[in-house]
Amino acid sequence: MGRKTCGLLAALLLFLLTAGCGLRRDPKQIPSIPRNTRRMQDFSYDEKGRPSYPGAVLGVDVSDHQGEIDWEKAAADGVRFAILRIGYRGYSEGGLSTDERFAENYVNAREAGLQLGVYFYSQAVSGEEAEEEAAYVLKLLDGVPLELPVFFDWEEVSIGRTGGKAGSAVGDYALRFCRTITEGGYQAGAYFNQRYGYSIMHLEALTDYSFWIAEYDSYQSFGYQTDFWQFTGSGHVDGINVIVDMDLMYAPEVENEKTE
Repeated sequence: MGRKTCGLLAALLLFLLTAGCGLRRDPKQIPSIPRNTRRMQDFSYDEKGRPSYPGAVLGVDVSDHQGEIDWEKAAADGVRFAILRIGYRGYSEGGLSTDERFAENYVNAREAGLQLGVYFYSQAVSGEEAEEEAAYVLKLLDGVPLELPVFFDWEEVSIGRTGGKAGSAVGDYALRFCRTITEGGYQAGAYFNQRYGYSIMHLEALTDYSFWIAEYDSYQSFGYQTDFWQFTGSGHVDGINVIVDMDLMYAPEVENEKTE
């Protein structure tokens, strides 16, 4: 290989590396979904190693697995919002159940001044089941106020009824869940990881709803714009005695300024 060819290849490699620095993109970008405009260099970290971003606030998402929570201590440790598991569908029989600590967490987190949303852990295998789950959530909420969305959290469990079913139909489940929630008077959203977001959720049909990405990395790089980022599944927060999922909620006005 000649020197000229080597030089051209080196220049091309340098261009590709620098062009992608600080911002990863989905090669199959769908025009109807806003791009992720967040840059790596705009993220910073506090003394506990938690990421921050201009205008974003820190939160947690919890279930009864976290046990009894001292929400006043969590708020003093910087937590400003919480997404509470309200219920779930069983792995095998598919029954609907309420999270044992939802009511307790709702009351105590609200008294501590946190903004609240909820999520339902879905094991739906049909659109009808997704609508059933949403109706169950609405019945449990019974009109109580939420500042943040009701999220659809579908995850494949290999040993359960969803094993092998992480396909394109899941996007329809999410849409039908979200539509039912909004018809019931609440904001709605979908939770997913990068693989689900790129491959199975059909996000172009969900742009009326909030996106919550699970991405355990040093900064949030998913190619599409999201409203929430779950950045770890093993966080530590005062007032919570076990590891906990931690999140950032982005401020829409900051994002609008960055894209104008």
